Amino acid sequence: MSAGPAAPQPDAPRLAPSSSGVPQVPDERSLSERRRESVRTAVEIARHRLRRGERLEAAELLDRCVRVLRQYQIDDAELAERLAYAHDRTTGNGPTSLKPEVLQRVIGWVTREELAAGRRALDEGRPVTAARCFAAADTIDPRGTRAALLHAQALQRVALRTISRGEAVAARTASGPEHRRLHAPAEDTGSLQRAERYLRRAVSLIARAGADPGLRDQSGVLGEMIENQLSRLMSRRSSTARMAAACACLVDYEAFVQHYHANRHSPLLNHDNLRSSVSALASRIYRLRSHSPAASAEGRLLTVLAAGIGELQRNLPS
Repeated sequence: MSAGPAAPQPDAPRLAPSSSGVPQVPDERSLSERRRESVRTAVEIARHRLRRGERLEAAELLDRCVRVLRQYQIDDAELAERLAYAHDRTTGNGPTSLKPEVLQRVIGWVTREELAAGRRALDEGRPVTAARCFAAADTIDPRGTRAALLHAQALQRVALRTISRGEAVAARTASGPEHRRLHAPAEDTGSLQRAERYLRRAVSLIARAGADPGLRDQSGVLGEMIENQLSRLMSRRSSTARMAAACACLVDYEAFVQHYHANRHSPLLNHDNLRSSVSALASRIYRLRSHSPAASAEGRLLTVLAAGIGELQRNLPS
């Protein structure tokens, strides 16, 4: 007797033929799991729409995601927060109805690429790139407190780097020919002005970050550090500006001396005009010296110039 056909194994999956005739392995995941995966994909699409400013489209997509999950009695608190944020954004850029902690959580979710790229740039010593990343996060939503704190850190480092580069330029210029040395303070002043702008922008960002209770301590420490740097910078800018003015007096003084010695025997020399110009220069020198600390470099230079201009005035014919 021949054996009958073998009974099919109960746990062996049956392969359904596809349209091409090739059997397909059935998806053994539950329907709710597949729905969850579809929802996750849709939520990510909505996030990118929020990043592009397509707020209404993002809100509609997130709303559909919530309805799908509710069919399976699934309540997703995180998704509900994101839906509330999207609806809130459709009303414009006015005051938000969200709790502060919810708002910051969702902003971090929407701008996670910018925040991650900015942190990497900070860790790699590229503060300018980091600042651009955090500025890009603000372009998406300018209310992020974490982005504000990190942006302030980046700008502080940019300011320090700007000052260092200005010092290097001034040092190279000061070691060069005489006509270049006289312009060194002006070049340094430019770097100090840029550094001040960076630090003042950082102060405004810290004010935003400090409104977040979770960032208040960090913001306070960074804010105090930047305020101290600003105070030192302003003092240094004043000193540098005084030195630049003193150097300008030096240039004019040397020009007067050379002109006088080259033309003192010439009948064409107008002594009245020369005395008037020298008197005006003397007034500049005395005024600057009165506002410069006597022990400072600019104070010592102005003291020497004051003595020189006084002697020049005494030697001019009456």
